[in-house]
Amino acid sequence: MPRSCALCGKSATFGSNVSHSKVHTKRRFDANLHPAVIKGVKLLVCTRCRRTQTKDARMAKKAARAAR
Repeated sequence: MPRSCALCGKSATFGSNVSHSKVHTKRRFDANLHPAVIKGVKLLVCTRCRRTQTKDARMAKKAARAAR
């Protein structure tokens, strides 16, 4: 099973390590995945999707704080 976000599909991207002498070697940039429970199911989710899932609750809390 590939390591990718269950919601958006984000997965690893590829690039190069560049040394001081400018030698390029292949490397892999993995997605920042975390286990999260969404609708009662445990999924691997990237941090952006995880933040978006809780955005309504965060905005309500912020509005309540501002209303005081």
